[in-house]
Amino acid sequence: MTEQILFLETESILLTEERERKDIVIGAPHHSVGGVKKLPCVEHPEADENSGFIARQIAETLKLSSIIACNYRVDPNKNLRTDYSMQIAQWTPKYLIEIHGHGAKVISDNLIEITAGSLTRNDFSKLFASTLQTKLASNEELKNYVVLGDFSKLHFKGTKSATITDERWKPLQIELPPSLRLNPTDNKLPNYAADLTKYLIETINEVCK
Repeated sequence: MTEQILFLETESILLTEERERKDIVIGAPHHSVGGVKKLPCVEHPEADENSGFIARQIAETLKLSSIIACNYRVDPNKNLRTDYSMQIAQWTPKYLIEIHGHGAKVISDNLIEITAGSLTRNDFSKLFASTLQTKLASNEELKNYVVLGDFSKLHFKGTKSATITDERWKPLQIELPPSLRLNPTDNKLPNYAADLTKYLIETINEVCK
């Protein structure tokens, strides 16, 4: 089963799945299974644990093409010559949405940051953030999370990411905190991550037209 690739702890694999739609591409460039905190990559050793599971669920539900770098040995989204970046370009999407994870070391664990990579696309990231925020507010377990999409207020601006600053598509880099990706008892996705994923799917449907 293809999804089992996401559970591998050491193998370095690019999981590329072309589905019915290529107008929106879902990416996760720094995935590792929960509990594997380091990637075999000098440029980007911090793993975005369990980010690939969320990315793939979004893609499966919306029939979107997706690309997930698992335990990758290079930093896939930092230049346009990697196999990750070249595959995205080959699909010629209108939108690219990347699922990342921050470590809650420089920003709070209740913060979700969303960037479109530049101030010129600030309206897009702010709209996505406000739409998602409204949905989280209706959920008892997620209502205390704050979604930031204003470029000037973000710590993770995505300006060093080639896939997020590329002008060929509208990009979004979604930075999820550890508490939305990791259950502290077993390192699996917490139960409410399913609700978060559902709200992300709804927001993509509403904003990315």
